[in-house]
Amino acid sequence: MQENLLIGFIVIWVALVLGSVMLFQRGKDVVRKRKLWPIYTVFSNVIIGAFIVYMQPPTMWMIAILVLLVPLTLLTIRSTKFCDSCGQASRSPFFMKPPQVCSHCNKPLS
Repeated sequence: MQENLLIGFIVIWVALVLGSVMLFQRGKDVVRKRKLWPIYTVFSNVIIGAFIVYMQPPTMWMIAILVLLVPLTLLTIRSTKFCDSCGQASRSPFFMKPPQVCSHCNKPLS
């Protein structure tokens, strides 16, 4: 049973990674990337949360992890900006504030 769960999680995780690469690392359609980024981030963290619940860790651990996922999701969405010039994602370190300059082409981010 645990082995099947691990295989399922790995398959889902690989699909999320491939989806992320196809949606956010390729192409220059910044409008689409900005629209899909929050949806993708929430969806992937819901999948992670569901996996945690299914694993049934001790109740306090589960609650702590699930509560931590909410601000982590919001901070990830907030700290990622897409450049209008090159279309690449720029992230601020440690979620402090959104980046002001593209980390790839050094142009200002809107």
